[in-house]
Amino acid sequence: MTTTATAIFAAIFMGFPHFIARRILVDKERQDRLSRPIVVIAVLGIVIGMAVMILTVGISTGFQREVRAKVTGAGSHIEIVPILRADQDVSTRIPIRQSFYPSLDTVPGVRHIQVSAVMPGIIETKDEIQGVAVKGVGKDHDWSFLQQHLVAGRVLRIGDTVTNAALISEWMARRLEQQVGDTVTIYLVKGQEEIRPRRYRIAGIYQTGLEKIDHEMVFIDIAHIQRFAQWGLQAEIAVLDTVDGEVSFEGLSFGGSRTFDHEWSNPAFRGKGPHRLPLERDTTVMLVVNDVMRTLPDTAWLTIADGQVSTRTSGGSYKDYCGGFEVSLDDTRDLERLDELIYHRYLGENLRTITAKERFPEIFAWLELLDTNVIVVILLMLVVAIINMTSALLIIIIERTPMIGVLKALGTSNGMIRRIFLIDAAYILGAGILIGDLVGIGLALVQRHLGLVRLPIESYYVDQVPVDLELLPIAGLNIGVLLVCVAALIVPSMMVARIMPAKAIKFD
Repeated sequence: MTTTATAIFAAIFMGFPHFIARRILVDKERQDRLSRPIVVIAVLGIVIGMAVMILTVGISTGFQREVRAKVTGAGSHIEIVPILRADQDVSTRIPIRQSFYPSLDTVPGVRHIQVSAVMPGIIETKDEIQGVAVKGVGKDHDWSFLQQHLVAGRVLRIGDTVTNAALISEWMARRLEQQVGDTVTIYLVKGQEEIRPRRYRIAGIYQTGLEKIDHEMVFIDIAHIQRFAQWGLQAEIAVLDTVDGEVSFEGLSFGGSRTFDHEWSNPAFRGKGPHRLPLERDTTVMLVVNDVMRTLPDTAWLTIADGQVSTRTSGGSYKDYCGGFEVSLDDTRDLERLDELIYHRYLGENLRTITAKERFPEIFAWLELLDTNVIVVILLMLVVAIINMTSALLIIIIERTPMIGVLKALGTSNGMIRRIFLIDAAYILGAGILIGDLVGIGLALVQRHLGLVRLPIESYYVDQVPVDLELLPIAGLNIGVLLVCVAALIVPSMMVARIMPAKAIKFD
């Protein structure tokens, strides 16, 4: 096919404005045109602007994702607590048996629910002492977050038997000069007078980068807090003596409100005792202990068989209480919606919810400022791109003044000519956007896999710049930049209307 035939074919099937615009861009007859370095500069400006915008959005999204994951990973997205709880570092008891536990994780958007309890404490070594918040966790605790941030050792292994192990932060381990396997004393504090020490072996050391977590939080088995706080009741039967063919015994009660009501299976018994039974008759006596706070009761038994006396207990009802429930979500963006849903549909009148935003308001306020920074950067890059493209377009129009005059003389309308130059600008913008995408995504991938840019974790909560690349934001940037810049070039393209054919052709 000849060159002329090719040109005719392109003009017919590509459209006249597209055909002329492409010819302007690929014109090889005038290599010395002033517009060529101007176009190159404009393209470079678009490339740099697109790369900066992609990196800005990716880094901002990455920061928000990482920090939110740390804030909610060490705790939860939503915490269900008693309505009377005033201090977030001191738990108030709540029965574990609830209509929503553990079935709440079947609600769409809810990933997991677990029990927890928090008490103030003091951690002591031979030479150092440190105030801490002691967090008790149960068998249902999700360790995936802390497992990822372990520096040494392992997470706690909580089963049916109580474990005397603790998980502390690297900052705390350095301060106390301790390591995995060492033993520390932790004092649980209740009010101003009741303090109970217990020795724990350090099972693992973690580091999250969140000062509020690393400088305060120690993880232990929740059973220690349940027992110490005496949230439940514990009933026991103490054998006093066995003389004259009889056994003397009395009821013992612990926990709760400490104002007890003793109920015996033998209607002749009243109060705690002491009471007596003959050893010659095999029998079993049951004691049920209640209190004025309607704490879940506990039961103990005394059995006489073949003249032998034995006692047993159900183990106490403290294990039936916790300090609250932690609810983890699939997506932080559903926080407000699921908080409203859980509060209004699943909770009773004595319970309320606390969201991660309410527990860490300063961190979430900082994350919201990142969105403002992103908007400012994008607007600045758009302004630079518009200025560059306006300059390039005006130079191209001035250089093509004779061509414009010829087209007008042949009857081409101003609108058609403006469309030619707008398409020309769109091609230049497209090239710059495409190359900018490659540069920005390439740099983001290098940072994601190699972590070349490091950060002080104490200040930024992460030890390297996080980058989160998503297709939708990048596509939105590309389309937005192209449309905004082309729209902004409509005004300078009107310059073609001021070009008179007679003067333009004479000028050539």
